Amino acid sequence: MNYDRTIQDKTITEIVRRIDPSWEVQNATPAVDGHHIVYHLDIVMQSGRQQCVLKATPPEKSPTCGDEARTLAILAAHTSLPVPEVLGVVDDDEHLSTPLFVSTTLPGANYNRTMLATFSETAIERLAHSTGRHLAMLHALDAVEAYGFVDIDADETLDGECPRTTIEQLVVQNPIHSWTEYLTAECDQKCTWLTETQFGDLAPVVRPVLDAQIDSLSGEFEPVIARIDQSLDNVLLDPETSAVTGLLDWEFCVAATPAYDLAFVEHSLAGGHWTFIPDVPDRQETIRSAMLDGYFEAGSSRIVEQFHENRECYAIFVALNAMLNFEDWFNQVGAAFDVTNEQREEAATTLRERVTKMLHDDL
Repeated sequence: MNYDRTIQDKTITEIVRRIDPSWEVQNATPAVDGHHIVYHLDIVMQSGRQQCVLKATPPEKSPTCGDEARTLAILAAHTSLPVPEVLGVVDDDEHLSTPLFVSTTLPGANYNRTMLATFSETAIERLAHSTGRHLAMLHALDAVEAYGFVDIDADETLDGECPRTTIEQLVVQNPIHSWTEYLTAECDQKCTWLTETQFGDLAPVVRPVLDAQIDSLSGEFEPVIARIDQSLDNVLLDPETSAVTGLLDWEFCVAATPAYDLAFVEHSLAGGHWTFIPDVPDRQETIRSAMLDGYFEAGSSRIVEQFHENRECYAIFVALNAMLNFEDWFNQVGAAFDVTNEQREEAATTLRERVTKMLHDDL
């Protein structure tokens, strides 16, 4: 679905003054990509000129901006992750595209996932290494005690104020306390959904392989906040070193095990669905190696070992998600990258072949 991602200048001025009446908007430039309303703002404050970002919710889209703002505030208060500072949130207003928030900008350049092919091997290693370090920092946050979708249980309604930073606001929807029970439930639901897609004939093969893989999982599992999607689109990079300088887009998180998160981030950082398009270079092995090195340095060798032990299972879950999201991704994001129908069909063939090989190797 394409959303109307524009708002009038006078509305932007009203939003900014709702947060602080003394602020003056000098320039407002809409972001090129994305599904939310996003503007880069140049604001004059009493302390001087400040570059900021406005993120608001189109009327047709799920209202996640308020939750994202609170997640950012919690992460900024309880971790050293490079996330924007939230300057103010408006949760509900019939005249504005709420929920919305204004945050600071971070240094660095933003690239879309198609540009990974232009990166040198060294640049990709630095990108993945710093990603591994940041994931270790995120996973060290003691915030969840069960598995499932992470939501925000806000303890206030904001009208321009900054959100509270109490970690108790992070809650898990329909929590499941056993990792294998959670994965079994995910397998059941997603394989049912898979039957309604163009890959539906693979569902009867995926289910028994995943069931066997889940039964063979080993390790002491602990739930953590999982990033899941950390593509190039969702980060800022130092243009000279390719190290990550900012982590963007926190509207979707799950509580999972660290190794599971590493498997998903490996895929998304390599390009996600973009990697199925013919002639796109496969950098996943380079990313995996450097990401694990960075994680080992900043986190736990036990998690890295667990990743290697259980990677086959998690890789099938990654592939299952890729099949389920194939149509939506190519209808929305792929259209922005001018993917042709021929490329789309070839990408579907590539994904099918990879999944078939993966399942055959486990039979």
